[in-house]
Amino acid sequence: PYGLAVTIRHDFGWQDKRMITVYAHMDQIDVVVGQLVDAGDPLGIVGTTGKTTGPHLHFEVRLERNSYYSTLNPELWLVPPQGWGVLVGQMRNTNGSFLTEQDVTVHNLETDQKWTVRSYGPIAVNKDPYYQENLVLSDLPMGPYEITIDYLDDRYTQNVEIRPGAITYFTFRGDFGFRMRLPAEADIDDLLPAFNP
Repeated sequence: PYGLAVTIRHDFGWQDKRMITVYAHMDQIDVVVGQLVDAGDPLGIVGTTGKTTGPHLHFEVRLERNSYYSTLNPELWLVPPQGWGVLVGQMRNTNGSFLTEQDVTVHNLETDQKWTVRSYGPIAVNKDPYYQENLVLSDLPMGPYEITIDYLDDRYTQNVEIRPGAITYFTFRGDFGFRMRLPAEADIDDLLPAFNP
């Protein structure tokens, strides 16, 4: 399904796990196996090979293993444009299970622009090992925002600040609502019993 594709094994990664990036659906490949490449070197030409509905570059980030099952959300690994940031959320129900396909409204309080983003589906999505996220919205202009989640019969809101070049992280846990704190270094699942709003 990837058509013509290039895989790069980087000389860096995260927690001793090497990063691998994949560039797929290319019409032409201009590199060879084993070639060293630097940032800015052309890899080929964007195309429509493989299973695709039109010309585009399919980009994936993987850690440690070069496998579809190791693919992570690339929005967490790309630096946003200057003056923009990324919103990352971990959304769970009151009992601690991940909320899947949950709509979230993100409202820029300065420009009045609104985005609706949906949390990850129940299968085929690998969460980042640090954030354990199930929602990412990148390329947000810096400034004040309001996040709104309709959970069961209640509406929950949280004001956040999107900072340039940074990730703004939140957790939502059903009836407990929002919390604005980065995850600890320990596995987030180990921290769930200690969750206090």
